[in-house]
Amino acid sequence: MTGVGPRVWQEGVAMATQIHRGRGVCQDTPLPAFFAQARALRLADGPDEVHKGMIAKLELKKHGYKK
Repeated sequence: MTGVGPRVWQEGVAMATQIHRGRGVCQDTPLPAFFAQARALRLADGPDEVHKGMIAKLELKKHGYKK
């Protein structure tokens, strides 16, 4: 999972935690571990802006634009 994937994964886990309310934060469900993994991956993956810039460069290159 690279690019904006870690951010989307973390947002999805956060939404699931909200849906399950108090049960979403207890250790009976895998959600707290998923959230910790997603956050760690976001930190290791680097800033989202860098990935967005790379995606933009690739898309522009596909359509014939040069720097």
